[in-house]
Amino acid sequence: MARRAFLHVGTAKSGTSYLQDLWWRHHDELRDRGLLLPGAGRRDHFTAAAVVKGMSAVLDTLSDREQDAWRRVLDEAGDWSGDVLVSNEHFADTPDRAARRALSELAAVAGEVHVVVTARDLGRVLPSAWQQRVKMGARQPYRRFLGSVRHGEDDQKFWRYQDVPAILRRWSADLPADRVHLVVVPPSGAPRDELWRRSAAVLGVDVAGLDTEVRRANDSLGLVEAELLRRINERLPRAGRTPELTRRIKGTFVPEALAGAAPSEPFVLPVQHAGWVQERSAEMVASLRAAPFDVVGDLDDLLAGAPREGRTPGDATDDELLAAAREVLHRLGHDGADSLDTALDLVAGDLVRRFSAG
Repeated sequence: MARRAFLHVGTAKSGTSYLQDLWWRHHDELRDRGLLLPGAGRRDHFTAAAVVKGMSAVLDTLSDREQDAWRRVLDEAGDWSGDVLVSNEHFADTPDRAARRALSELAAVAGEVHVVVTARDLGRVLPSAWQQRVKMGARQPYRRFLGSVRHGEDDQKFWRYQDVPAILRRWSADLPADRVHLVVVPPSGAPRDELWRRSAAVLGVDVAGLDTEVRRANDSLGLVEAELLRRINERLPRAGRTPELTRRIKGTFVPEALAGAAPSEPFVLPVQHAGWVQERSAEMVASLRAAPFDVVGDLDDLLAGAPREGRTPGDATDDELLAAAREVLHRLGHDGADSLDTALDLVAGDLVRRFSAG
């Protein structure tokens, strides 16, 4: 039986990829130091989360072995005498009953169960969340997305992944408050490894001497590239948008053909949305201050800051988009295009030919 089981449930866009990359890179060293990550890699934890959550669209595509991912995690934890860590942001959106069942199953194979939530301020999360959705096939323009988040309230998908107090309540059922941990993502300008060190403190693992250099290619998109991808999504037939096509676009096309196709320009939260974002942030922070959970970091860092000057993806011009599309076509081995419409059709057609068959 494991000594302690740590379940890191998100939130999305809170440094989860950074942490998971480091945890899996140092899988062997962490094991030697008493912390086991069950499974062979990040996908095992994703499939485990899909099973726990009941993600039917994903489950229908999994092999029999993948369908058994959560059970294999539990079995490995039960055979380990040290600490165990399972991490995937899709756990955040797990229904209440399924979350309780998962905690109970972990309690059967570990002496203590701990839940870890990492969180970042909404002002930084919203642009990042929209970009992530576009990578997954979304067609919704950025400003329309912000409006839907503002008015959608708790039944809007964004909040199921980002309502930090609600996520903590869902995953703290029957757990002592000191075993529910909120790790605040440091503000911009903090040392890059501060989140890594805060998380290590919660896990109680010695990470001294472990390399924290970012090695994965940075496939974060600037506003022109993000808007170009959204418009490409509009050209892809909905009926052919399989999970496999989405994975291949996100994992291959975005980092290899799209990222860097236009000058890097981050996009901002529009001024007209700053007020409600700041208000919602303040409400969440007030709720968290009143909660008994263990907080690592400063809750004030979850307050959305003042709006910054800058453009949004909808401000990208056709000339900018065409130039980026021509660069993408060049990388894909095609000649240029005379118009933006032609370029978008060519890229979309190439993606279907390359990736639709899996």
